Amino acid sequence: MQKYTWFFSLKESLSTEAEAKLAQTFDAFLAQWKSHGTPVNGSIEIKYSRFVIVQADPNDDRPSGCSIDNLKRTVSEILQHFSLETVDHAYVWYRDQEQTIQSTHFSKLGKLVESGDLKADTPIFDHTLSNSDDLSKWEVSLQDSWLKRFLKTSPAS
Repeated sequence: MQKYTWFFSLKESLSTEAEAKLAQTFDAFLAQWKSHGTPVNGSIEIKYSRFVIVQADPNDDRPSGCSIDNLKRTVSEILQHFSLETVDHAYVWYRDQEQTIQSTHFSKLGKLVESGDLKADTPIFDHTLSNSDDLSKWEVSLQDSWLKRFLKTSPAS
């Protein structure tokens, strides 16, 4: 069964203290998240102090459009309350050669491949996994992601 997954990328990394407070606030939201009056069983996980990943249990009915809107609005409000900004989906997240998490605008990927800053084995975070519970497919090499088409722009590949 598929889980329904939503990704929120944070502009800045969270401190350990901020992450704990944020997780507590997310838990309070999950306790009251409903779809047409029925509780939605889900989880909210903070990964690498940069990403908020929300998943709804696949054994339940798919959350309704209203409950998804409520989720997105509430997560945004919680992040604003903590003075945290998200980065829009036009950005791609990856690990640089020092394994530090970086982001770049989608329009700059070709140039980063050409310059050698992004290589076939560069770890990429694939935020297109909205209908999967398999987060092992979330951090994959560039060559194994939907972005592999950019490797063709590199004369070295």
